[in-house]
Amino acid sequence: MQTFHTTFREKSIVTPISTSGKKHVALLAGGMSAEREVSLSSSKGVSKALVENGYRVTMVDMGADLGAILLEIKPDVVFNCLHGTYGEDGCVPGLLNIMRIPYTHSGVLGSSIAFNKAKSREIFLSNNIKCAQGILIHKKDNLKTDPMERPYVIKPLNQGSSIGVEVIFPEDEFSFAEYSYEYGDQVLVEKFIKGRELNVAVLNGKALGVLELKQLKNRWNDYEAKYTEGFVEHIQPANLSTSAYARVLQIAQHACELVFAGGMSRVEFIYSDEEDEFYILEINTHPGMTPLSICPDIARHNGMTFAQLVEELLKSATYEG
Repeated sequence: MQTFHTTFREKSIVTPISTSGKKHVALLAGGMSAEREVSLSSSKGVSKALVENGYRVTMVDMGADLGAILLEIKPDVVFNCLHGTYGEDGCVPGLLNIMRIPYTHSGVLGSSIAFNKAKSREIFLSNNIKCAQGILIHKKDNLKTDPMERPYVIKPLNQGSSIGVEVIFPEDEFSFAEYSYEYGDQVLVEKFIKGRELNVAVLNGKALGVLELKQLKNRWNDYEAKYTEGFVEHIQPANLSTSAYARVLQIAQHACELVFAGGMSRVEFIYSDEEDEFYILEINTHPGMTPLSICPDIARHNGMTFAQLVEELLKSATYEG
């Protein structure tokens, strides 16, 4: 398994991208999470779109001095292009609420709930949204054997981009006694559902469309498949009946409402043809904006350019309080 690390950085790196424009946008990117490289990749396209849309843009590669930097550069609005911890878990939205700077994507509550797989799962289940059979396991449990019948999925509670996720198939040489808990002392273990991988993009409360992922090289949609060209085929629209398509759009919208997700979110599902059921995997409140990312692709399929998508996100920017 590929290993990713967080790195504490005292100082932010501030890079002026455009020095004139209708509003001053601070583009937050990079940062200190395990998803730093994904964030930097997303920021390239967003930066270009912001300039094309006529904004003054300053990119801030986030460090621990973010608050002081924002006081210094005085942006009108923040485009939160951070992925993973701090940017996507509610920490940065909390800071921006205190500073009363409007920002894109979800607020504190939506970010923190969606980012925690155990808490969001509780909410889904209590509102009759199907999840795979699952259990929480703590490192101190000192588990030595498989927690459930294979195949199953091990998920860190607070990571994105499939970082730290492992799928254990019957034929794999794997012992839970050797699991390293690289990304926290607690993990969610869920039954592996055999089915089709579907993603729904939800923009400002409205589900835009359903995209199906077809794996070309790997067994499932891991980090390599997500961010390496040629590993996954995007199928649009997803090959579903009219009623099933409408149903998963409604489930995705409802799930985002339940966790207070705003701006743009990506809702991941496994669809079981055999059962005709949609199993929700998670909500990503800061979906990628890379050339291979799903939400921009769904937006394009529905007639919205990348620049228009970025503009829509800025229009909905706000702060809480």
